[in-house]
Amino acid sequence: MTRPILLKVLVCSAGVLMLLPIPIMQYVGEEGFYTLGAFEMHARGIWWHQPLLGNDIPKTPMFAWFIIGICNIIGWEHLDLAPRIISVISNWGTGAILFNMARRMYPQHKHAGWYAVLIYLTMGDVFFWYGWLGYADACFGFFIFAAIASFWIAIEDEKAFFLFLSAILIFFAFMVKNISGHGIFAIAAATLLHRRHRWHILLTPSFLFSAIVSLCLPFVYQHFAIHSTGNVNMAVSHALDNFIGFSMIDYVRHWLAYPSIFFARSFPISFLLLYLYLRKRERFALTEPISTMLWVLTMSSAPFWLSANASPRYMVPFYSLFALLLTGLMLQMCSENIKLALQSVILVIIMKVPYSLLALPYIKDWRPEHSILAVVEEIHDITGNKPIRTLDGIASFQGICAYLDSRRPPEAYIRWYSGNEHQVFVLGRNQNAPKESHLVGVWRLRGNPVKLYWVP
Repeated sequence: MTRPILLKVLVCSAGVLMLLPIPIMQYVGEEGFYTLGAFEMHARGIWWHQPLLGNDIPKTPMFAWFIIGICNIIGWEHLDLAPRIISVISNWGTGAILFNMARRMYPQHKHAGWYAVLIYLTMGDVFFWYGWLGYADACFGFFIFAAIASFWIAIEDEKAFFLFLSAILIFFAFMVKNISGHGIFAIAAATLLHRRHRWHILLTPSFLFSAIVSLCLPFVYQHFAIHSTGNVNMAVSHALDNFIGFSMIDYVRHWLAYPSIFFARSFPISFLLLYLYLRKRERFALTEPISTMLWVLTMSSAPFWLSANASPRYMVPFYSLFALLLTGLMLQMCSENIKLALQSVILVIIMKVPYSLLALPYIKDWRPEHSILAVVEEIHDITGNKPIRTLDGIASFQGICAYLDSRRPPEAYIRWYSGNEHQVFVLGRNQNAPKESHLVGVWRLRGNPVKLYWVP
């Protein structure tokens, strides 16, 4: 088998195997938050912000729009699969952009695009976790990377269309998650302007127009759609929480750990390059494209790195940039080492099968008192289509509510308990029992009690 064919087979295998955990895994972490919001938007006919358990929250709606679109195709009974499908499609889209950007950055290498896609799709954190997980992060990362790539093309080719496209794409990132994407994009754009000596573009009408569009659209949306700046304020507040109230030791620990975690979660190619550098004395040239990408990656991720408590989850949008950097380094290797790199990727792809079919389901769902579906089926048998309310919004309860919603008529979606309703079932954990209620059932789920009350 020739190398080009092998590359394409490996890329296709990695892309397809991203789908493997989707129908197997029950709700993980905050997945229920996104599906609950999408179901309520569909049930209530609310389209410009995401509600949750009957309450309106200042959450942008685009990820929920995608979920609704997928569910209209595959059926609402498969609500839990929809955000995961979106994540996989987002990573495929990121791979497509990587393919074209790698060919632009390394035109002397015929197969640079395929190597870039393969490196990205098989990165540990992407391939085994965030590549399929039904969080907004993969979709958010796709739009950020698409915006940076469009801006790069715009300043290289001096095309106004791509400037405007980058402004629209970063607005889409905001509509998927929050305003933090604008910060990442702004730093990356400024770094590219400096590295490529294109500061004169700042004075062109096309840039000024695109900048105004990029900055104004989020605030126009918030003013007219949700009549609040809550989404931006919430993002800024969460960002400041990662800087305030920590000791210098916390900062130093984070500064050392954060890039190490990022590098480790980018295996196998990151580890292989480090091994070749340390043990085999392989030396890599920091060519202009590689050094530019290193600067873009370092500067745009700096706010998260220099904080004291940023979650590793925030690193997801940066894996695509790192994949471009790793591609440039890998293409400098001799044929023997490239063969070793492909062997390591093949090993990772093979590992994906038992990981998805056995290890991950066992850790998350198969152990005693870990199956959300087992609890949901018993609750559904008791409640039928009678009204259900909840007193708790932790992740496992969101998963329970989302599974129940997908089994019930849309108008019967689960709401927060107001305290004065009757003829309803109420889900709770450790809260005080509703007045005049009696306990119907108790289950243990992932370390927490799940209590079901009936309020006559």
